[in-house]
Amino acid sequence: MLIETHAHLNDKAFDADRGEVIGRAAGLGVSRIVEIACSPGEWAQGERLAAAFPGQVRCAFGAHPEYTKTLSPDHLRELEAFMARPCALALGEVGLDYWWDAGTKEEQLALLEAQLPLCAKFLKPAVFHARNGKAPAQNAYADLLEALKNWSYRPAKKFRGVLHCFSGSWADASAGLDMGLVLGVNGTFTYKKNDDLRFTVKKAGLDNIVLETDCPYLPPQSARGKRNDPSYIPEIAAMVATNLGVGNSAVADKTTANAFELFGVF
Repeated sequence: MLIETHAHLNDKAFDADRGEVIGRAAGLGVSRIVEIACSPGEWAQGERLAAAFPGQVRCAFGAHPEYTKTLSPDHLRELEAFMARPCALALGEVGLDYWWDAGTKEEQLALLEAQLPLCAKFLKPAVFHARNGKAPAQNAYADLLEALKNWSYRPAKKFRGVLHCFSGSWADASAGLDMGLVLGVNGTFTYKKNDDLRFTVKKAGLDNIVLETDCPYLPPQSARGKRNDPSYIPEIAAMVATNLGVGNSAVADKTTANAFELFGVF
């Protein structure tokens, strides 16, 4: 079994063949998918997708930092209602993005901090987005991890959340692991010039990663320029296995166990 921990299947890129995509992934052993519904317009869509594929699809609900300037208090109340839904596994994706004009650091932190109490209220982990800016001082990982020092969600489980699409340094990864965060590894791991990421993942070890695609974005090296989807999870897993010097089955078993440890049974 393999688990896709971060997909955007409600993206319009899948309007023509969404069901076929999910079926193809299942045929390749990707039997569970976490749909990331990270804007108000996606929350109901995520719930409908989970209802259409029971036992296969569950959701994370949240407000991505790109909605910093537009999210209203009414939206936050609506988000709280979706976090109570049976299909809800996590809060997310939430965090900081300094690459795009998503608002000031202070505005983004305010949105993040408005959502984080939902984890403790509903006993659910968080899916974190962190993207550094173009200037070295724009370190989203450092600011995110500093903000999480006051995060009240402290489950009995090993993992409190995931640093989705991890692209930071080993120092960032180490700090995140110390806070109970697992690293999300996707197609960027396979890119030819991403030796630093492969080094970091190898140092973190198999005990501290989960697999994802972030589809329809960031396909693996073999599919650059094409639409990404959960059927590429086995390819990402195989690249991780090669890098860590273990078998494909070991990667499948451990990353699946990590995903269950993070999200619970789904």
